[in-house]
Order: sequence, then C-alpha cells, then structure tokens
Amino acid sequence: MRKYVMEAIGTFFLTIAIGLTGNALGIGLMLAAMIYTGMHISGAHYNPAVSFAYFVKRKITLNTFISYFLSQCLGAFAAAGVILFLANDVFYIEPPVATDIYQQGIVELLLTMVLVLAYLNIASNKVLASGKSYGLAIGLVLSGIIYLGDNVSGAIFNPAISIGVSIVDFLAIQGSSFEYIPLYTLAPFAGATLAALFYQYLND
Repeated sequence: MRKYVMEAIGTFFLTIAIGLTGNALGIGLMLAAMIYTGMHISGAHYNPAVSFAYFVKRKITLNTFISYFLSQCLGAFAAAGVILFLANDVFYIEPPVATDIYQQGIVELLLTMVLVLAYLNIASNKVLASGKSYGLAIGLVLSGIIYLGDNVSGAIFNPAISIGVSIVDFLAIQGSSFEYIPLYTLAPFAGATLAALFYQYLND
C-alpha cells in the first residue's frame, strides 16, 4: 500500500509544480526531489507512461500498473483541487492553438519516449542507479523536454496529470479540457511502448 501512496504523493507535488509555476526547471527539480523521496518505495514513476513501460517490460504486473495509474490520477486530482483553492482559479491543460493534433501528438509521443528511456536506462543500470545524481538527471530530462515541447503540445507527457486536472476543471466550471485527454494519454502511452521496445532491443 505504501508504494501506491508514494505514487499519489509524488504525482501530487509534480502537478503542484506545473500548476503554480509552469517553469520547466522548477518542474524538473520537483520531480528530482520526489524521485529521491520515493525511488526506494515505489520506483518513483509518478507518470502512467513510465509505469506502462515497466508493465510492457514485465517488471510490474497488470494489477500493479492499474493501481499505480489510479494512484497517480488521484494525486493529480488532489493537486488540481489545491491549486484551485490557492489561486482561486482553475488550472487546466490544453495545447497551443498554433499547432494541430498531429504535431502535438508526435511531440508528446517522441518526448515521452525520451523521458521513459531515461527512467529505464538509469533505473536498470546498477552504476547509474546507485549514484547520487540519478534523480537530478531524470528531473533535468523532464525540464529539457518541457522546453522543447511546450510551444507545440503544451508539454504534459503524463496521462495522470491530464486526467486529474481535467476532472477538477469540469467539476469546477464545466470546463472542456477533458477533450484533450486522448492526446495526453494515447501519445504518451505510445511513446512509452516504443521506449520499452527500443530499450529491450538495445540492452536485452
């Protein structure tokens, strides 16, 4: 049970960082902090795409993946509610109007693949995983892909954040950000699948 609570807490604070700052470096550093906090408890996924890659690689069971997914969505939902209280405004997620769904989907897929590959390579490498910089390394990867993808897709790369935040948006003001859940869910899952297969091809 502790690992599911840790996944909810980590996703909660990651969502808080996104909603309150929107700053790529701040978001990456928050992820790094949560990785150091929870890696030994749950693996510090905080993202269903990462969890799905571990499921594809048969490192976790289907039941564990589903439990992680629900815990992560719950953490994002709670964070969106806290942001609504603190900012007195709804935090919602939508892609830029200057790009189309195909451009947005490709960026979400490719950059999620980069993030998941970082997780897989660092967590599966005993030398890298035992070093003190692994959390910071993954956090900076997230910062980097946010800088790259923000103007194209909104740079979410995390289905739980899209789902949790969209539910609060809908409940609070009947907002329509739920329309973008397929973009921020299907593309990251596809990217995670490619990352798992690519990692297996290169390393197994």
